[in-house]
Amino acid sequence: MDKIILRKKWEDADLTDDYIFSKVMIDHDICLEVLRRILPQLEIKGIEFPNAQQEISFAPDAHSIRFDIYTTDENNNHYDIEMQVARADNLAKRIRYYQTASTMESYNKGEPYDNVDDSYVIFFCNFDPFGFNRQQYILKKQITGMTDKVIDDGETDILFDIRSKRHDVSPKMQNFLDMIAQRNVESTDELVVKLKKRMKYVKHNRKWRAEYMRLSLYEMDQKRHEEEIKEKG
Repeated sequence: MDKIILRKKWEDADLTDDYIFSKVMIDHDICLEVLRRILPQLEIKGIEFPNAQQEISFAPDAHSIRFDIYTTDENNNHYDIEMQVARADNLAKRIRYYQTASTMESYNKGEPYDNVDDSYVIFFCNFDPFGFNRQQYILKKQITGMTDKVIDDGETDILFDIRSKRHDVSPKMQNFLDMIAQRNVESTDELVVKLKKRMKYVKHNRKWRAEYMRLSLYEMDQKRHEEEIKEKG
């Protein structure tokens, strides 16, 4: 029965599934184009091949963190791209931890602080992350009482509500959000064409399908175990 459920889960999985999302986004050209659409002002020319599910730990006894997609550009800007389906009350603190991990990854011991690379943490959420009815949130540090002043510490957090239909982003960025949300999207968009082709490739990859089913089975076993503990306790 579990195998039937998992097979159906794989067949139905779309870009909101973090495993599928990571396998699609490790495509160099797709990841580069997505970053260009999110941050056109940076005029990104190239990126390192993206790493999927990269794990970083500050110390042996510290809580480790796993990035869905992690890459850097030609100017050593660091990018962490995450798919967040489940609503989390601690999302802001989670983002802070991701920023800390990204900063530590980019900082070489002994270098002056001026040399720390800029870091961008990007979340695609299947909900409104802060409840202010915005399609896009860009978070920067500000001084209380001086909302027109921004502290440039090299950290930028960007969150999208993929369900939103406000169209507050550029048309090209909207196409990508519509693709994630499985809404009607412009088929002539080159990125959309690549995404559809990549999705087919991912879904027909037997190795990834087997890995997905193993991970899902492990999660199901963990959930059953947790429920058993609750029943006993």
